[in-house]
Amino acid sequence: MTDAMLNPSHPGETVRDCIEEMGWTVTYAAVQLGVARHTLSRLLNGHSGISPSMALALERIGWSNAGFWMRRQASWDLAQARLRESTKAA
Repeated sequence: MTDAMLNPSHPGETVRDCIEEMGWTVTYAAVQLGVARHTLSRLLNGHSGISPSMALALERIGWSNAGFWMRRQASWDLAQARLRESTKAA
């Protein structure tokens, strides 16, 4: 397995990259996504994950498709579970 598979970046980092590419503020991006600013901020800072409704919002504004975002979240969640298991075994 590659390092990216073992330790993928939090999906919020990818969303942050998209926001920066567009030259948007977090507040403006939240409006475009139809979510509260604090909801988006929690995602961007890795304190929450991408929910199905957030995945649909990202799809609606043209940032890939909801399946992509759900797979990104699932990959990150799985990597975190593996990390927790490996620290238990050590």
